[in-house]
Amino acid sequence: MWTRLLYDAAIVSYAVSLTLFFSDVLQPRRAFNRSAVLLLFVAFLSTTGLLFIRFRILHAFPAYTRSDTMLFIAWIMLVTTLVLDTFFRIGLVLFFANVVGFFIFLFAGYRQGSDMLRWFPNQDLLLLHIVLATLSEAALAFSFAFAVMHLLQESNLRYKRWNRWFLLLPSLSKIDSLCLLTTAIGFFLLFAAMAIGDVWGKLVLHQWLVWSAKPIATIIVWVMYGVFLGLRVRRSGTTRGMMIYQVACFVATLVNLGAIGHLLPLHQPVSP
Repeated sequence: MWTRLLYDAAIVSYAVSLTLFFSDVLQPRRAFNRSAVLLLFVAFLSTTGLLFIRFRILHAFPAYTRSDTMLFIAWIMLVTTLVLDTFFRIGLVLFFANVVGFFIFLFAGYRQGSDMLRWFPNQDLLLLHIVLATLSEAALAFSFAFAVMHLLQESNLRYKRWNRWFLLLPSLSKIDSLCLLTTAIGFFLLFAAMAIGDVWGKLVLHQWLVWSAKPIATIIVWVMYGVFLGLRVRRSGTTRGMMIYQVACFVATLVNLGAIGHLLPLHQPVSP
């Protein structure tokens, strides 16, 4: 009952908050902005409650299934944006990042109950792999939000739309720098997660996992982001085509996260 209640509270507060943020852009009102931030905090509390309930049920950190991982990603995005907005007033970054987080949260709810939890030895090493991978995916979710912001601002400049979106969005150079930073963080964290996951597979399952479906898909996504970083560093700037490619990279990340088989094999379950 509490799980359903907290999930519904998070969905409603998330959705109403983003609606108020959008309304604040169209028709600025201080009350809209304050209410939106307050409701995001309610969503954060509800998501924290969901993670705590999962922890009590599993007696382990809630990150061993895809639904829990996506819930954790949404929680990280909420925490990061709320903390940054408290100290730096990040404005539309708060809105765009949490639009992405909202849809990840929705997908986490859709997956809830369909993922089976299996226990393996060396849980600490496995947990480190999962946490690094989750932090990587959260960073890449932010880079996707910045890519969308860049495309929107570039469109405003191209068609000379001097509207509130143009005034509130950061400059193209600022968005470009943030996109590069978050992509680089996600790229290197993902590399560390893959390396640790492969070591865990050799220690526990006595086989290198690099040749199974999930790691191969992850390597493909990692290489895609590597191509973006290589092009960005070589050109010392980002083009519209590169930002569209960045969006495609995140779509591939979501497919890898939600649709392709989990890293853990479906056999050899080991009791804790």
